[in-house]
Amino acid sequence: MSFQQELTLARVRQTLRVLWLAQLTLFVVVFALSFLSGRVFDEWILITINVVAALLVFFFWLLPSIRFATTFVDFTTTRIISRGGLFGRVRREVSLSEVTGIEYSRARGIVILLGEQPPLLLTRMSRAKALAEELRRTLAK
Repeated sequence: MSFQQELTLARVRQTLRVLWLAQLTLFVVVFALSFLSGRVFDEWILITINVVAALLVFFFWLLPSIRFATTFVDFTTTRIISRGGLFGRVRREVSLSEVTGIEYSRARGIVILLGEQPPLLLTRMSRAKALAEELRRTLAK
């Protein structure tokens, strides 16, 4: 009996462009807080401003940043592992022997066809066209 060791070939993340709204939100909130920091307001207005700023940063910067950091695709010698969602809770593993084809379209991204199973979609990947070509070459071997 021989056991083949599984090696990780690559870990691919989404492009950083998915965080543009998060970074813009952080910039606007910090700018607004620094602009309003020297002003004299009632205490309840200052508390309201800080709470609204904290909520904006939490929902529009921190959560998308965590989601970006925990979303990736691992390519190994025997399978493809896709993790996504908040804290990486959505996971899908696909054996390379199940892959019947790989398609690339600008609108959908990389579509990995799996025969009778629903296809695995890899959206918003950086250099998606080159990645799809490399996957095709790897599967052809």
